[in-house]
Amino acid sequence: MKKNILIFKNDAVGDLVQSLDAINNIVINNKGHNIIIYLSERSKNFDFLFDRQKIKILNINYDLSLLEKFKIIYQLLITNTKAVYILTPKNFYFYLPLIFKNIKFYALCVNSINNYKRPGNFFRKYLHKFVVNERDKITKRESTMEIQRQLTRENKSDERYKIGLIPKFNYDNFINVKNYIYFHLKISNFNKLGWGITELKMIFEEFLKYKKKVIFTRDIEKLDAENDYKSIFNVVDFNTKDKILNNTNIYLYDNIKGSDLYNVIRNADKVVSFHGMMTNLASIEKKPVLDLFYCNIKTLEDFRRYKNALYEFKPNYKNYDFIVPSKNIKKTINKMQFFLKKDL
Repeated sequence: MKKNILIFKNDAVGDLVQSLDAINNIVINNKGHNIIIYLSERSKNFDFLFDRQKIKILNINYDLSLLEKFKIIYQLLITNTKAVYILTPKNFYFYLPLIFKNIKFYALCVNSINNYKRPGNFFRKYLHKFVVNERDKITKRESTMEIQRQLTRENKSDERYKIGLIPKFNYDNFINVKNYIYFHLKISNFNKLGWGITELKMIFEEFLKYKKKVIFTRDIEKLDAENDYKSIFNVVDFNTKDKILNNTNIYLYDNIKGSDLYNVIRNADKVVSFHGMMTNLASIEKKPVLDLFYCNIKTLEDFRRYKNALYEFKPNYKNYDFIVPSKNIKKTINKMQFFLKKDL
């Protein structure tokens, strides 16, 4: 009889990418059962990453509402569930093993500074198997991707995730653009570094020394009203379908998301972005990435926190590089040059 396998992954997109290998293991090890993944509203546009014939996707909020919590409990009560994988370590999920003792719970747990634990040792006793993201460590440690693979590894089955679907791109004439560097403009980090449109143009001028074109995106939630990109760059708006073409080899793909964004990243020759969703998406395809790892270190505690974040989320493959950007844009561009010159 088929049983349900539930996976709680209502997280941001970057965190979802960190779990893809683990989810792949779960699917492989549970053939013949129903796989159900709970995704958050933050990552629902990326459900194309999964084979919908094998996996059912349910959307819930990043921060669970009271009604959603009751619905989860109700589903566990009325359905035949074999196992639950807690890949997003939210406190609510760790109460479930106390109620449903006949279900095997697998979980990613967290240890942090000042002896903080999520969940505490009492709740960990009710988990069938768990791994710990040791944020309290100051020495090098395994990434969350690796420890989630360990959590889901069974019978020596442990395969790297490979996307099986080729998502459609809305603007076919633009996806044919070749020989480009993709850049994501994270406006909040630009502001922290004291950079503006002048620094952005300097970065792009450097990129064009190595590739014919530049395609860039910007944060959808925090649009920069101060700069008139439409008068400087080519702009393709994925909401309105409007296109503004100027005499430049630099394209802003505005309001782009989901499979369209993924296709732009997967077709780039190189990816340069501040650490986060874009660098994680590029890592799926093992693209050459330059991760701009922004740091604002004022105390020893700051240093440990940033160092921990690097260990926790940095993909591990040959073409993944990172630098710490400087407020001095010329110094930052000089740091970029090693990456830009590679494989020319």
